Amino acid sequence: MLSVIMVMEGPVGYQFVHLETYSRKPDKQGRSVAFVLAEVRREPAACQHVMEPQQPVVIHGLNTAEVEILHDRLVAEATTIDKTGKARRLRVDQHTLCTVVASHPATMEAIRADANTAAAVEDWERRAIAWLVGQYGDRLVSVIAHHDELHFHLHAHLLATDDPTLRSKTLHPGWAAKDSAVREAKAEGADGKTANARGDAAYKQAMRKWQDSYWESVGLPSGLARLGPGRRRLTRAEWQIEKAATQNAATTIQRAERAKRAVQDAESDMRVRVAIADNREAKADAAAERARAAIADAKQRLAEAKQAADEADALRRRTEVEARRRIRAALGPAKSEAVRIIAEAEARAAPLRRFGGWLGSVWSGFRAVENGLAVTANARIMEAKAAAAAEIARAKTALRNEARKEVSAELADLRNSAKNAEHDRQKAERQLAKVKADSPRLAEEARQAKAMLAAEQAARLTAEAQRERFRTLWADADNKLIEMGHRRELAPK
Repeated sequence: MLSVIMVMEGPVGYQFVHLETYSRKPDKQGRSVAFVLAEVRREPAACQHVMEPQQPVVIHGLNTAEVEILHDRLVAEATTIDKTGKARRLRVDQHTLCTVVASHPATMEAIRADANTAAAVEDWERRAIAWLVGQYGDRLVSVIAHHDELHFHLHAHLLATDDPTLRSKTLHPGWAAKDSAVREAKAEGADGKTANARGDAAYKQAMRKWQDSYWESVGLPSGLARLGPGRRRLTRAEWQIEKAATQNAATTIQRAERAKRAVQDAESDMRVRVAIADNREAKADAAAERARAAIADAKQRLAEAKQAADEADALRRRTEVEARRRIRAALGPAKSEAVRIIAEAEARAAPLRRFGGWLGSVWSGFRAVENGLAVTANARIMEAKAAAAAEIARAKTALRNEARKEVSAELADLRNSAKNAEHDRQKAERQLAKVKADSPRLAEEARQAKAMLAAEQAARLTAEAQRERFRTLWADADNKLIEMGHRRELAPK
């Protein structure tokens, strides 16, 4: 694996990201899949360039041992089809592992000594992993961090899990673009040399696009330049100006991202609060429905109580009628017997006139018995009426109190729910107003970030144009020197 060593001036540098593929068979430098994974694992024989090796840190996915197991299993399962149409196992020189090395220009010493530098590197790491996931998805099986070299860097391991032949060069944008361009050129009738030239051009363009993608997503937001000053022959002053512009653009982008996240958080919070308010409103509606149901139930109970009272009153009237009927039925025979006795007594009155006083007493006794029976019946009727009235009153009071308590509780819950819903609604409206008030400022910051990004891209294009112009001048100067040499050789001595 490549050792990442970079020199930077000041707190800002330029990006470094490198892509490579490996096979199980060692290349001319002795690098193979096993060697690369051993170097990342910090096995002594594979990391002699590291003075004090430390254990690597798994940032994403599998560790190197698990990556090697997965790689070997996929290699054993993969097959290729030869020219005769037969399925064959993979050749040992087929590239089956792709790695990406990304480094930050800050030194480990600076990261350990300065909290701001450590935070910047942590933000760069987060962006780098997000970019890798966005580029490769499930084919990104591992990201390992090293802290034991001069600069903090990441090792990403890629496997072509969606390719039955496990060709890692399909994950390399340069090789994939070159392969496609060569095939297209040959299909159009180009010879091998022309097709290969077109493939090389496609390779460079694809890798430049890949580097630009990394810079736009990771390098620029982290304050890193796209290219270093040496490759473009920039003066120190020009490099300092570019670093300052890059840092300002990164700061503006980070502010815009924070503002965007603040807006998203505010919108999310508002949605949550609106949902809570809707939920409370629904609860209030449910409470109101329960109150209406309780009132209806209370009315039904009152109707039932009234019906019970009416039935009790009807029972009382029937009891009175029955009592009167029984009294009359009881008094009828008594009166008939009294009339018979009186008739017999009057028939015998003549001879028995002397017993007149005694007969009067008997008649008075019958009168007293009749009056006593009537008084007793009336007393029983009054007791029945009083008991029925008391029972009806108790039932009405109990039902009225129970209905009043239930309705009061439901109304209290309803008022509290409505009050809370109104409070949440007002708070959500204030939050929304604040977000709307901040929107112009955030839009202006985003516009400034885009403008600075455009300026940075324009400056890069200008620098590249100047580089081409300098190359032309150097070439012209070389030609002049050669021409002058030829003239001196041809001049008479």
